[in-house]
Amino acid sequence: MRLLRSLSAVAALAFLAACDLSTEPNVPDPIDPANDTYATALGINIASMTKTTSGLYYKDKTVGTGTAAVVNDSIRFNYTLWLTNGTKVESSLDAGGKPGEFRIGDPNIIVGFSEGFIGMKPGGIRTIIVPPHLAYGARGSSAPGKASIQPNANVVFEIQYVAKL
Repeated sequence: MRLLRSLSAVAALAFLAACDLSTEPNVPDPIDPANDTYATALGINIASMTKTTSGLYYKDKTVGTGTAAVVNDSIRFNYTLWLTNGTKVESSLDAGGKPGEFRIGDPNIIVGFSEGFIGMKPGGIRTIIVPPHLAYGARGSSAPGKASIQPNANVVFEIQYVAKL
């Protein structure tokens, strides 16, 4: 009987040892956008970009005209999303060029994308680098027919503020 209990205990310990009881996901640590590597084709010069207090980096390619966008403005926009290695993930321009619409600050939109429009004027085009905590985080993102965004990845957007609604 004692042998049976010992075997049960050994089996239970072997089972527990085989289980991963940690609550941490098995994902890479985030990389500070200033220390990341960017494909040459993206034309990123991080030293020439402005860093916000949240950690978003941006650089205006074209400054628009009119009133600058603020939180809660509803806008029409275009965008292209790339991985830092230069792989294009998606673009509103690929879907017939029809601009999207959203409200800046909408909780259903990734925070960094929304923040990237703040201060832009209609007609403006901006490159933004969004760190993981403002983008897809430790979960990353994948969808059929699109490149996967790895967990804790920085992403690059080119955004265009088309018009205020």
